[in-house]
Amino acid sequence: MVPDTRTAASRLLEQLPARQGFGDATLIKHRPGSIDLGGGNPDVEALPTALYRDAARDLTEGDAFAASLRYVPAPGIPALRTWIAEREGVDAERVIVTTGGAHGLALAVLGTLDAGDEIVVDDPVYPLFLRTLDLVGAHPVPIRVDAHGIDVDELERRLLAGLRPKALFTVPTFQNPSGGTLPDDRARRLAELADRFGFTIIFDDPYREVGFEPGGVDVRSRQLDSDRVIAVNTFSKTLGPALRVGWIVVPEALAERFVRLRNRLDGLTSGTLQELVLRIVQRQEYPAALAAAGVGYGRKARALQQALESRFGDAIEITEPSGGFFLWARLHGDADFARLHALAQDEGVFFQRGEWFAVDDDAHLRGTMRLSFSEQPTEALVEGVERLHRAWRQLG
Repeated sequence: MVPDTRTAASRLLEQLPARQGFGDATLIKHRPGSIDLGGGNPDVEALPTALYRDAARDLTEGDAFAASLRYVPAPGIPALRTWIAEREGVDAERVIVTTGGAHGLALAVLGTLDAGDEIVVDDPVYPLFLRTLDLVGAHPVPIRVDAHGIDVDELERRLLAGLRPKALFTVPTFQNPSGGTLPDDRARRLAELADRFGFTIIFDDPYREVGFEPGGVDVRSRQLDSDRVIAVNTFSKTLGPALRVGWIVVPEALAERFVRLRNRLDGLTSGTLQELVLRIVQRQEYPAALAAAGVGYGRKARALQQALESRFGDAIEITEPSGGFFLWARLHGDADFARLHALAQDEGVFFQRGEWFAVDDDAHLRGTMRLSFSEQPTEALVEGVERLHRAWRQLG
């Protein structure tokens, strides 16, 4: 008998599907000079790099540096947990520092769902969350999102008709991809429905600090006093994704068990990076840096919107963003969007097709697109629209 020399793989590893649509590198044809309107990177010019340098110098030249290189507590260093807790208005024992937002989502899913469970999700949805569900084999149930976040009326109708999800996932502030924000009255109703029908809410809120209007509406309150809410956040959009530091706020009754789960995965987030973040966010210049970044993103969003309206006119419908990194638009007509996407890349511009943010049936999202304005300078945004328009005209 000839032995099987193939490397053994778990059932999970064997069954993880390949990326399709969003994040599928085979669909991206970046060439020299291409303009990328598809990514979710912050503008490096908007990041507080001067505060980074000061914080790094303070840390590496101080007595705390050597200790930061050691193992640190799994929930995070106490001072950073306290800062986050004060910002969120919760007890510090509920805060676990994570290795970025994706890690926080994985913890939320692994600590909440089992194989076969149903979870309500945004539609359109952040596609990488659906891939997180592959870890446990949970089934997503789409509920439409509008300019005011997830449609709570539709959700209530579905619940009254018999839907019994174990959890609900939504991006409540400047939703990715649509840009909508969940107002406080909807958030309260959502919390009431969670209590009434017994499901957990997972709030993923990475764009919360990236509003265009300084001193505008405070969107930070997300019913975190409820024991049915898990909140996930990250410093990726404000301090840069390479930092890989985020946090999760869990129900008090489950905090110890979530720490046990974390201990069985990566164990801890770098103490050195946590100390660095702490020194940045405690600087008195930090709030002003955040506000300036938001104003800058607002200028870019308006420039992109004006360019699209100028070139496409009545053929385009735009959801005007008030924060975040993305503009959501729909081209009217029956254009072949797969061909448009290919032609646009031939012209030197890349965007994300709206169908890629569908949960299952993508018919209602055909003709839509997510355009990122965060990373590119204004001139590149305007030129990107010109290239997109040339591609669209080629469709006749």
